[in-house]
Amino acid sequence: MRRVGVELRKSHERRLREGFYEKYISGPAILDIGFKGDDPEAVPITETAVGIDLDYPGYDGLTLPFPEGSQDAVVASHVLEHVEDPQASLAEWFRVLKTGGHLVVFVPHQYLYELSAVLPSKWNGDHKRFYTPARLLADIESSLPVNSYRLRHLADNDAGYNYSRDINLHPEGCYEIELVAQKIRRPAYSIFFSRHLDKITRPLDDMICETVSEILCKQVDGGTAERLFRSLGLNYMTPWRVLLERFKRQGGIQESRLAEAIGVLLPWVNVDEAWYIAQYPDLQRAHDNGLLPSPTHHWRAHGYFEGRLPRAPV
Repeated sequence: MRRVGVELRKSHERRLREGFYEKYISGPAILDIGFKGDDPEAVPITETAVGIDLDYPGYDGLTLPFPEGSQDAVVASHVLEHVEDPQASLAEWFRVLKTGGHLVVFVPHQYLYELSAVLPSKWNGDHKRFYTPARLLADIESSLPVNSYRLRHLADNDAGYNYSRDINLHPEGCYEIELVAQKIRRPAYSIFFSRHLDKITRPLDDMICETVSEILCKQVDGGTAERLFRSLGLNYMTPWRVLLERFKRQGGIQESRLAEAIGVLLPWVNVDEAWYIAQYPDLQRAHDNGLLPSPTHHWRAHGYFEGRLPRAPV
């Protein structure tokens, strides 16, 4: 067996046996991002793969020194949870893929590895966020252009996981999420759709961003939020990732403070409860078991910040 990264080697033989590599990680041009992990002797995932770490010439931790559309596959195993800006990293990894190439991402599962509701991680202090399949998909959707990819694989990998182990002890076995997105040639209608959708949402994003700024400066109260949404006559709310990125550029604003300000606006967004719990199976189970006060309550407290939609898109 190749001495691949510590986490990769747990499932390396299985993926070879099941044809995972042949299907998604084949070709002469492959990048293995952060391949060393905790093992300085580790080698890239395949014989043709180029291992990328911080000591790779021309790599600054974000920008890859490779042309656009040059790679058959990009693999990142237990990397995304460490980076400062996951959207920027995903977009850069996707940039260098050929049309038809695969972006392969493995991340630790919040409820298999972290076993905690909130940061910090008990097992790795460098983890900057926790992932569930929904949150990983939210990062993918917010990072890649509409209709530029198709999801080919999404699964929890719990092979050999010891579910009876004390949660205060480091987990045993595999405890990750596997995701594969294939880059496709964007249909012609996507350009039209993206251009016109941007014309609609950008003014709304600007208005909501300005309102959040005023809330942060304590210039307005919750009544302004109500008037804003009533005047718009629709149930649109700028995605959390978009607002977070805008305010990060301004500097000096903590995420918790920004989330609190946005929370003033969330009560005025209508939630299609029937659609919401049907769309997300974990919420459906919680609702059926009486563990969820209401779908609306969940979206306002958690779902919005996880990138979940409050209703079916029009």
